[in-house]
Amino acid sequence: MNAAEVFDTLGLEYQRAWSHQPALHGTLAWFAATQPSGSRVLDIGCGTGVPVARTLAKAGMKVTGLDVSPVMVDIASAQVPEANFHKIDIRDFESPPGSWDVICAVFSLLQMTQAEIIRTLGQISTWLRPGGHFFLATVAVDVEQVTLPWMGQEIEVSSFSEDNFEAHLAEVGLRVVRRSRPVFTPSYPGAMPEESLHLVCQRP
Repeated sequence: MNAAEVFDTLGLEYQRAWSHQPALHGTLAWFAATQPSGSRVLDIGCGTGVPVARTLAKAGMKVTGLDVSPVMVDIASAQVPEANFHKIDIRDFESPPGSWDVICAVFSLLQMTQAEIIRTLGQISTWLRPGGHFFLATVAVDVEQVTLPWMGQEIEVSSFSEDNFEAHLAEVGLRVVRRSRPVFTPSYPGAMPEESLHLVCQRP
């Protein structure tokens, strides 16, 4: 199944399983406390809009969410009416250089190839204003298009180790300013604790 089909199927079940991650809420609270009201936020793979778009919109930021799943876009639009949501693949998205203060990609780059991830990181760096921040949440493991069972679906995943992610981020001009490796157990039957990688980067 492609990403749109997976998340169309999951809908609010995804939010119930994953939205209450303490480390994720901690990073969003840091953004809410450090970024001025009116900051322009791009939420890549926005899902249901909770918690990323909702938290940052409530902090007074101007949030735009993108997702490949029309079901997710509809749910997000209903749950976070103060933000704007669009059905589009980030690989097809275009934006002027320096047009965003904050860009978030919370587990939304995993269903690409490694080459597409690298290309997207380069675009993100270009889209950020100088001094702007990029928040990446992902799984730190070097894999290329591996098929895995996940929440009753089969998904194809690519990613990089923490060191390789840092190298690719540095190559596109992004400097890591906050990092963590939180462990979280999602709320669905049979779920096991999972370690993720959270990196907050800044464009100098």
